[in-house]
Amino acid sequence: MRRRRRCRPGNGETMAQVIYEGKDISGDVEISDLVVMDSCGDQADGIDAKFGNSENQWSGWKPQKEDELSIVHEGYRSGTMWIDRIRQEIGALSLGAVSVPPGGKTKRTKAWEKATLIAIAAEKAAFYGLTASFIGVPAYPYARIDQAGRGDFGFLQDRAKLEGCSIKIQDKKLYLFSDLAMERQAPVKTIDLSDFLENPRFDDSSSQTYSGCVVSWGSFAASFTDPDAVGPVLNISDVPVFSPGEAERFAKNILRSYNKKEVSGEIPIRLDTTISAGNVVEISGTGLNDGKYYIDTAQHSFAEEISRMSVHRCFTRY
Repeated sequence: MRRRRRCRPGNGETMAQVIYEGKDISGDVEISDLVVMDSCGDQADGIDAKFGNSENQWSGWKPQKEDELSIVHEGYRSGTMWIDRIRQEIGALSLGAVSVPPGGKTKRTKAWEKATLIAIAAEKAAFYGLTASFIGVPAYPYARIDQAGRGDFGFLQDRAKLEGCSIKIQDKKLYLFSDLAMERQAPVKTIDLSDFLENPRFDDSSSQTYSGCVVSWGSFAASFTDPDAVGPVLNISDVPVFSPGEAERFAKNILRSYNKKEVSGEIPIRLDTTISAGNVVEISGTGLNDGKYYIDTAQHSFAEEISRMSVHRCFTRY
């Protein structure tokens, strides 16, 4: 691992900018550690920052939960996030922030009839003051959908998965996109074996795949089979469906959500904020693991000057 160093200017370096409540406070604080997590799908974007506080500088700022925080570095912008964790130690202060707006985890109950996933997502986005963007999202009308005691974005992510989609919240925008459409993108960059700062790790395991999925609800049931996968059959009986076609569609998309990470990896490269979660990259020079990979998460560490990325081989067989 490369030697860790503080994010302070010197020797021609450019310090990352910390934007707190809309103001650049980089010149007033000492950044000890700074990591931005860019994620697509299963978790929210996040900021983990640690600051020197030897002179109790932060007492003047009085950070509070739900205050806004963002990071800017040489053209890169993390987008606005909201502080959800504050830890003060002797001589140091740590802040954690997430891209999910305040209140997003509040449990709510609501029902829709004859609504589409797009319409529900647009409604949720508007409620939090987010703009909504859609990529390859199907517009099937649902007979009925119930949100029963769930946080809005957890509920929305689960509904999206049934349609082969994912959500991402970034910089006060909600993106809802087809996983297949994203994985069919052209690579934004080629990463060669020589680009790795540490040994990459790749796993090709059938222990985490399923040969098929059966969705059943009341009198409706349907299945979908993956002939190229091995493993048990998933049986889903807690998702309401109102037609055999809907059951089959959900079975296919649920199976894909499990099997798409059949080949996954962790790759560490020199800090590169031009690569984002949701991008496709080409990996070369590794032999068996060469190919196109989808970026699930990109963890940019500005102190270590490393980008650590979780990836899976693009899954396009269905």
